[in-house]
Amino acid sequence: FQEFVKKHPSMFKIPLVALQDLELMNKLDSIIKELLTQQHGSMKQKIVTSADRGSNIHALCRSLSGNCTEITSAHWSRVAFLHSSLIQFQTVVAESAKLQEEVTSNNDHAHVPADAEGNDGDPSPSVTTQCTWTSNQYWSYIDILLDELRDDAKKNTSTTQAAEEFTKKFFTEVLQADLRKYPSTMSLTPSLDSMTVDWQKTIHSKLIW
Repeated sequence: FQEFVKKHPSMFKIPLVALQDLELMNKLDSIIKELLTQQHGSMKQKIVTSADRGSNIHALCRSLSGNCTEITSAHWSRVAFLHSSLIQFQTVVAESAKLQEEVTSNNDHAHVPADAEGNDGDPSPSVTTQCTWTSNQYWSYIDILLDELRDDAKKNTSTTQAAEEFTKKFFTEVLQADLRKYPSTMSLTPSLDSMTVDWQKTIHSKLIW
């Protein structure tokens, strides 16, 4: 995102002269990272709240975007992905914690003295390298899922356009599943088919995953 900001300074009202000042750019990078961290925290909390309440996709998108952002089906499908992935992630965290408890318990009950095996008593590599997921790693989990999706798209298609269609189909199916799981008494449709605001269109075309 930092590189995107630097390529489109006018969109963020950043003077061109500032791009030539290393000290100012370092400060800008720091500010952007801090703001993104804050937004990640806010988004995650809203998604958690939505999952707990069983809110539909329209309510969740509005909660995330406020009233100053145009919402399209592309947004809906990505938010549905974040929603369903959060529920999966909560299960992964719970299972990870349980596994770690079992590993710790087994190690406590089957402790081998350091000199019994002629080494320092280090645990096996499978224990030390076991991935342990915690609740604050949600966005890392999302990054992994997106990397896997991109890899699947490349493996199952032969052109860039086909890969884009593969990805679009995936997100559409995620959205349809979300609509079935969290139905509404009223008809749910995105407010727009496409965006009309220039800054949103630029961000959408360059940063959407």
